[in-house]
Amino acid sequence: MNVIIRDLDQTRIHFEAAVARLGEQTATRAFNRALNSEGNKVRTQVRRALRQQTGAKAALINRETRSIRSTFSNLIYTIEARGDYLGLSHFSPRQFAYGVRAKPWGRWQRFDSAFLVGSLANNAFVREGSARLPIRKMFGPAIPKEMVQDATRDAFEAAQPDVLAEATRQIEQLLDV
Repeated sequence: MNVIIRDLDQTRIHFEAAVARLGEQTATRAFNRALNSEGNKVRTQVRRALRQQTGAKAALINRETRSIRSTFSNLIYTIEARGDYLGLSHFSPRQFAYGVRAKPWGRWQRFDSAFLVGSLANNAFVREGSARLPIRKMFGPAIPKEMVQDATRDAFEAAQPDVLAEATRQIEQLLDV
């Protein structure tokens, strides 16, 4: 995650003065809390966009993405995604005479000549040739791949964290105590 800090002269001057009064260690702790707070807001926006973009359920998105929070010694907030291409079983597959209908990428799609196998987690398969075997599993989107493109990337860029304002608020709260 790249943090863009807008340099507003008065805000920066007040921030530097407050840091000088508090001390570097306490100010770093406040900045760490601010970074985590703003990072959590961006993570929420990214997960919402991923859900819309892929059509996957929120629990699956939450399981496949994680955030590495900022620490006192490492002031970096990271959002990571893991996993491979998801089987069509995650996208409400339905068996019809023509094949299978499922909803990957958030829209209903028709997969002709495909069939569902209940004993294999209700995944969709298609035959490789005219014989009974071999069969090939059908896949939908991959969370890591979808995270860096289209609507999710746009949501990440639009949700510019205001870390400086949050850090200023945290420092002011410490000064009032």
